Amino acid sequence: MIKTFEPLEIGGMSIKNRVGVAPMCTYLCEKKDGVANDFHFMHYTNLALGQPGLLIQEATAINEFGYISDNCLGIFNPRQKEALTHLVSLVHRFDTKFGIQLAHAGNKAKRSHTPKYGPMSMDDVIGMSHTDIERFVQDFANAAKAARACGYDFVEIHGAHGYLINQFLSPLSNQREDEYGQDRTLFLKKVVQAVVKAFEGPVFIRLSGDEYDPNGNSVEDIQKIGALCLNLGVCLLNVSSGGFANIPSIGPLYQVHLADQMKKATKGLVATAGLITESEQIANIIDTNQSDIVLLGRKFLQNPYFLLQWRYKLGLLEEKDVFIYMYRGLKSLK
Repeated sequence: MIKTFEPLEIGGMSIKNRVGVAPMCTYLCEKKDGVANDFHFMHYTNLALGQPGLLIQEATAINEFGYISDNCLGIFNPRQKEALTHLVSLVHRFDTKFGIQLAHAGNKAKRSHTPKYGPMSMDDVIGMSHTDIERFVQDFANAAKAARACGYDFVEIHGAHGYLINQFLSPLSNQREDEYGQDRTLFLKKVVQAVVKAFEGPVFIRLSGDEYDPNGNSVEDIQKIGALCLNLGVCLLNVSSGGFANIPSIGPLYQVHLADQMKKATKGLVATAGLITESEQIANIIDTNQSDIVLLGRKFLQNPYFLLQWRYKLGLLEEKDVFIYMYRGLKSLK
């Protein structure tokens, strides 16, 4: 068996292979209520049928101010939680570990007729008071408790891409003069501690490994933030990039080196993503220990069953491992 298809333990959770589905916003809550609908039930079930090691649900708002868009999911009211509980039950039918990305967009929120909050006051943004900060930390904790009640196997805190936590972390967006500016990791620390305590299971965090701006956090700064998260109880660092400045160039494997550097610096478990499209690329990343998990987006959207096809061609898939009709289809592969 190649290493890609070996199991991996993450914070007491075992995944059956080292390829996962990256969190991808779908923007398909058409009623603008944050409630998962038939599309989400179909979409995530279809992805789970392909048997990835784990599946991370798209960014899901922890309160009414946290939506990235009008059409994003939420996890803070009863109807949202009821629908997500059903979604988790559907995904779990196919023996895939399912997690949810807990998110707050901060001043990048695009929810209609809703105030925006961020570290600093801007033209249309409310600079968060200490009371606001404590309330939002509690909202992250409440979302984690809700995720546990819904049945998710793990949660991922969204600390990347210029959203609220990233806004507090970055000197590009946080010039506060109080303790949250003097220690820009303070908000992150409070959120991580609250989520770890509330969820009582594996907690991941997504970080931008490079801000692509000389005035932002350096790669070394973000590695220190990653180490801090691990010390606070995070099990896995999902290393992405960007959020404030334009990414200079995007090509195949463009973020893998950031995960590799994070892994070497922290000695923790890491995941990578970003224009990884070939099985040979995945195997090489895992075999050479550049990352512990490879997360794919476009590849799974193009072909949710490519992992099954890869396993079949390697002789690692038997009829008992999938539905009979699916195995019949796999047998036709040349």
